[in-house]
Amino acid sequence: MRAVKLFSLSAIATSIILSAGCGGSNSSSSSSVSTESYNGPGSKWDLDLNSDGTFHIDRRATPQTPVVLTVDGTYERYTSGFVWLTVGSASGEDAPTAGDTAWALEVPGYAFLLKPVDGDQIIAMVTSGSCPTSDIDANWVIVKQDSSADATDSGRDYFGTFNYLVESGTPSLPSKYAISDGFPAVTGGGINGTGSCDDGLMLVGEDPDIAAMYLTESGGAIVQTNINNHTDSQFIFALAQKEIGDIANLEGNYAGMLFDENMEDGSSIHPVNLSCDNAGTCSGTLVNNIQTGALETEGVIITLNGAVDQPETGFITGMITDSDSANANLVCMVDINANDSGKAIVNCVGQSPGDNSKMFNVMFVSK
Repeated sequence: MRAVKLFSLSAIATSIILSAGCGGSNSSSSSSVSTESYNGPGSKWDLDLNSDGTFHIDRRATPQTPVVLTVDGTYERYTSGFVWLTVGSASGEDAPTAGDTAWALEVPGYAFLLKPVDGDQIIAMVTSGSCPTSDIDANWVIVKQDSSADATDSGRDYFGTFNYLVESGTPSLPSKYAISDGFPAVTGGGINGTGSCDDGLMLVGEDPDIAAMYLTESGGAIVQTNINNHTDSQFIFALAQKEIGDIANLEGNYAGMLFDENMEDGSSIHPVNLSCDNAGTCSGTLVNNIQTGALETEGVIITLNGAVDQPETGFITGMITDSDSANANLVCMVDINANDSGKAIVNCVGQSPGDNSKMFNVMFVSK
């Protein structure tokens, strides 16, 4: 499999997960240019996408520390469903050079998923600058696990539900599930602590065990546990909890980002094109040209054959099959109309088909 060269935003940009979001666009200093602003963990990333086709990125080591990297450049949205970014200038730690490129997935005003050149985790961001004004009920999946994780461990959680109470500033994980034998097995547990949301960011816990929560006005979150230790951090990607209703609601064509810890081609992350039928079978093929959407021959099959809206509303279970016909457990959370955009967003976690102890993620957005 072929990996796409991307610009160097940071080797420690292990990001993720995500959220429900919204927030709309913010006005820039020029009345003729509007800006979509996103932020997310793994250090802390802030991205502005301007309507004139330019972008600006800041990176901090943690939410509490100064900016250590800035990147400016231009971007294009392609009909293939991907976003292409080109560096114009940069300064600071691990700064890329002019002309370097990267690719991403976006639901405008909702979420932005960026692939860095160094490191094999996705930089996942949600709309920034707004705190929730009402309680949140959301679903979540793990998109970055700690160094000791084993996906065959029946006591380790990989997905579940998320709750946030605005009045008390209290987050919790009411239900947690494993992806091992007995799938989906309940594991229990939760987040401890309270905090105050400021511009969409809330820190929970006491130093050094601090979690960062990136919240949005209409629900959902990206949560990074243990922000001072990237090796043992976990990233939770959350979407507002909504009914799927009917598996046929997923029928369509999607652009996606696939993460497989067991890949052997030098990169764990690849762009992918998926086509889902009205019975829940999604055929995915790796993309070798972001601009045109040209496909490789290798791919995966996602079979969502579990009951819709089980084991919680907005989830569906199934399996992932790779090109060698190896199978593994998979669960997906779904928002069939993200931020009233008309686009569906699906985020899945499971075991790698080639090695069930490893984690597999695929996130895809309808075109």
